[in-house]
Amino acid sequence: MGRFFRYLLGLLVLFSVRIGGAEEMALVYDQAGRKVIIPTRIERVVGLSSSLRYIVYLQALNKVVGIEGIEKRNSSGPINATGRLYWLAIRDRIKDIPTIGEGGPGKLPDLERLLSVRPEVVFTFERDNAEFIQRKTNIPVLVISYAGTEGFEIKDIKETFSFLGKILKKEKRAEELNQYLDYCIEDLTRRTSPPPNFKIPTVYIGAISARGTHGITSTESHYPPLQWIRVKNVADNLGGKGHIFVDKEKLLAWDPDYLFIDAGGIYLVNEDYLKNKEFYQKLKAVREGKVYTVFPYNFYRTNLEVLIANAYFIGKIIYPQDFIEVDPDEKMREVLTKFLGKDVYGLLKQSYKGFGKVEFNKAGIIVR
Repeated sequence: MGRFFRYLLGLLVLFSVRIGGAEEMALVYDQAGRKVIIPTRIERVVGLSSSLRYIVYLQALNKVVGIEGIEKRNSSGPINATGRLYWLAIRDRIKDIPTIGEGGPGKLPDLERLLSVRPEVVFTFERDNAEFIQRKTNIPVLVISYAGTEGFEIKDIKETFSFLGKILKKEKRAEELNQYLDYCIEDLTRRTSPPPNFKIPTVYIGAISARGTHGITSTESHYPPLQWIRVKNVADNLGGKGHIFVDKEKLLAWDPDYLFIDAGGIYLVNEDYLKNKEFYQKLKAVREGKVYTVFPYNFYRTNLEVLIANAYFIGKIIYPQDFIEVDPDEKMREVLTKFLGKDVYGLLKQSYKGFGKVEFNKAGIIVR
């Protein structure tokens, strides 16, 4: 059964019954094609494996009755913009929500704690865990799709928003997000449509975070923001989609026009630069001063809002005349507010030097 067909079925209530005053129930297909019986009206939910992010996007935090311990980390004490932007937006509202286990990719919740908060539905990205939790607790568990580090399509994310909007009775909010995604991608594509015979600039994204921080050789084939603007990601030549490591010799052979560094790994690039200055000086982008930083988008899975904002920044750098009225910082604030309902850019900037120009000096890297 194709994904789109399963998605359509997932939006259909296949049957609805009420027995002796019992709660009305419905049979739906989740985004993994699983048949799950759920209440037709849901007010108590739990989001596992960072699916809380999508619940926040849908403005349904008021329905959350339990969260993973990882979602509460740093919720008290000094501010620390960890890179989970949805957490920054809700950190003041989650203190009193019960914890149902530590959490993290692949990890199961504490089933007794999960039962104690009486969720009507649990959301997760992980099918195997969904099957296990549902079998052990009899709580309905829905698998949803997400934007990952193995490449993704915006249409899949839009389907997830629509699916969750239907389940959580947030259809209007889901449509608002989908329309905004369409607007941004169409705007980026329009602004960066060069004339015929224009030499498309080549770009490399280095130090991309994936299950931890990495140095310059960490990159991504089909890096989403570069799919929405007219540039050539040199890593796309390797085939496939998603995170990869490349040899430095390969980077030298590509010698891209522009180099963008994920701010999450900039300190590792600096350490490597201090040991291998000759390598970096061989890169055209370094010699010509065309090295910049972008914000890390992968922190306990994918921050969609960061991908959109990064695309506008990269577009502004490469096609300045087509983004004259666009201020990347203000655009980031707009995107954050649209997705999260709150501008947390100031908190993010406390930890990451994104949207900056990189200088390679004798004493090391400086981001301005």
